[in-house]
Amino acid sequence: MKSGLAGIITGASTGIGRALAVLLAKEFKARLVLTARSEDKLSQVVSSVKQAGGEALLVSGDIADRALAESLPPLCLEKFEALDLVVNNAGLGIPGPIQDLTPEDWERHFQVNFFAPLYITYAALPHFLEKKRGKIVNVSSVAGKVAYPGSVCYAASKFALTGMSEGMAAELGRKGIDVITVCPGWVRSEFFAKNNVADRWNPTLIAERPGPAGWLMKHCLSISSEECARQIVLACSRGGGREIVLTAPGVLMERLAGLCPSLVHTLVARLSPES
Repeated sequence: MKSGLAGIITGASTGIGRALAVLLAKEFKARLVLTARSEDKLSQVVSSVKQAGGEALLVSGDIADRALAESLPPLCLEKFEALDLVVNNAGLGIPGPIQDLTPEDWERHFQVNFFAPLYITYAALPHFLEKKRGKIVNVSSVAGKVAYPGSVCYAASKFALTGMSEGMAAELGRKGIDVITVCPGWVRSEFFAKNNVADRWNPTLIAERPGPAGWLMKHCLSISSEECARQIVLACSRGGGREIVLTAPGVLMERLAGLCPSLVHTLVARLSPES
């Protein structure tokens, strides 16, 4: 990737989005349009980006708002006179058994996790096609490869994002546009707390515990937001349409699902929130 690149990162106030914004500023002097719902936290990220040598424009709001999503690529072009990178990172996950969720919960998941990336991509696509280059990063999840009880709604929306992203990678690669699908497993970030995931499934909290369980989570079972950001930058620098699955358990489950789906079904069924 080139120095001074211009791009968009959604869900940039915390976690992977924040870490990626700061890393891009540090490594490439990136000029970024950053969006999230929390203006206060986003302001802190903007300051960090500037301290790291980049530029940033803050856009606070709900990425599920189609008008806001579609406005981001034109805004980047207007502000920085360029658009090289789109990172669809914002995500929503409402945990719980399926009977506790409503159709409105499903609609909300798909608006944030699938349709917002779709709207932004369509808004950026004419520019990328004209220039015959561009990079689109879609942050999906291992749950977009293997569905777990208690997160079926989230998984369904991430499966849709994974399918869209992989299909676009195959179709747009010949046109000079790299589409990268990122499927993280456990990432130590604020995502779990923000989405009211039970403490026993929160890798950030588990990694802070003394003893073997905490050590395993921190060093073997999960990765930091910063490491996830580094892997995304590496994939972008290598170019081409590719999928990266992050964390050892994530890779293992994804491989097992392909080789022995019945075994994976049996394993994940034991994780039922009602068991």
